[in-house]
Amino acid sequence: MAMLIVKGLLQQYVQSLFDEGIVNAQFCHIQTLKTEEEPDHVVQLINTYCIDVESILSELGSFIDLPDVDFSKLVALAQQVEESSTL
Repeated sequence: MAMLIVKGLLQQYVQSLFDEGIVNAQFCHIQTLKTEEEPDHVVQLINTYCIDVESILSELGSFIDLPDVDFSKLVALAQQVEESSTL
């Protein structure tokens, strides 16, 4: 009984995140990848994404103080973040 209540609350919370635009259909798709054999698979995917994007953002930040910025490098890094976000 308590598990049903928790699942219902989780569904409502995810729906509110969806309604606010914080998560999208990709998030819902990622949730479907969770299996009993690998219950932490979704968490691992999200952690890997966050680590990758954090690294790219750090690299983007290193360009801030440069007197001459190679914008083609910035574009390439921004595209990496975009590509990671659409997988």
